[in-house]
Amino acid sequence: MSPDEPKSENSYIAPKESEASASPAADHEAPAQKPEPEPLREIITPSNKEVIVIAEQVDGQIQPVTLELLGAGRDLANKLGGKLSCILLGHQVRDLATTLIHYGAEIVYVADDPQLQGYRTLPFKRVITDLLKTFNPPPHILLLGSTTTGRDLAPRIAAFFKTGLTADCTELDIGPYEHTNKADPDKVGLYPGCLYAIRPSFGESLKARILGPWNNPQMATTRPGVMLPLAMDESRTGEIRDIPVNLLPEDFRLELMEIVREVQSGVNIADADVVVAGGYGMGGAEGFNLLQELAACFENSAVGASRKVVDAGWIPYQHQIGQTGKTVRPKIYIACGISGAIQHRVGMNKAGLIIAINKDPEAPIFQVAHQGIVGDAYQVLPELIRQLKASKSAGASSAEKSLV
Repeated sequence: MSPDEPKSENSYIAPKESEASASPAADHEAPAQKPEPEPLREIITPSNKEVIVIAEQVDGQIQPVTLELLGAGRDLANKLGGKLSCILLGHQVRDLATTLIHYGAEIVYVADDPQLQGYRTLPFKRVITDLLKTFNPPPHILLLGSTTTGRDLAPRIAAFFKTGLTADCTELDIGPYEHTNKADPDKVGLYPGCLYAIRPSFGESLKARILGPWNNPQMATTRPGVMLPLAMDESRTGEIRDIPVNLLPEDFRLELMEIVREVQSGVNIADADVVVAGGYGMGGAEGFNLLQELAACFENSAVGASRKVVDAGWIPYQHQIGQTGKTVRPKIYIACGISGAIQHRVGMNKAGLIIAINKDPEAPIFQVAHQGIVGDAYQVLPELIRQLKASKSAGASSAEKSLV
């Protein structure tokens, strides 16, 4: 078409190159694809994949938290493809190593010495760190109970090895972690086998997963009563290894004069099959007489309490259940006049059957209860006690069965 010819409606004149670059069509061109990010390098933290539990014994008796840790440690070791071991310290305790094997330990390291008769921070720390220094590479995971002893000993060991420590865990797991923060380039990468130390945070309202893959051993303490021990199996076999005790004069800066333990009457609430717990809604210390009467309807039962009740002096501290008390996992938990703040629920929410009695239908305790009764405890409990006693006198095998 010549320049003098008219343009038809269907004619198209290609724009000049300079015009084409400025045309609106250029705005709709597909953007250049970004290159795929390079995969993170896999960082295998040097480890022999061994999971070690620090055993706790008192007067020659293995404490329940140790057996619970062996149950949790067995699961971690299986996921890692490693071994489950245990360190046992004390005097005349070597026979206890067999019990630890029956509960899942494959190797038990035993330090049996008169100088370890009672727990002291520095001697125990010396023996354990001397043993762990002989591991090359170091063990992957080290676990202790969140008891008075564990809370004292664990940070000393962690500081010695310059490793992380997560306290008061309620769950433990193994999983990967991708570290992409370039502030420390040497740490950027994929860590495939991290200890997931999981614990409540923000007033027990959230769960935090805390990782520390930089150094081994990766350490955690767990609350008593939250982990499940393996069933005892006398057919399990393992290895018992005696370890040396080489203490130094500076380890004896403190002298152990005497151990005074409070003698608790009745059943320990942590071991009870049935726990009857009272809160501030019981109105006063006299209300706990009614709870004692209800607990007496069951075998292997105990009375518990909320923190507010203990702070008020209605019942001693050893009955306190919750974040700052004990964690219990009974077959039946009866909460009477307890509002159910998250700090209390974290100590009992894994009970087999939770029954709540409260006048307030909106009380948080009903969020975790399997069965709830909205009513005055002083009206409900006497009738409940009457029926349980009638059930027992009628020949029922137990009040527990009649209640369920």
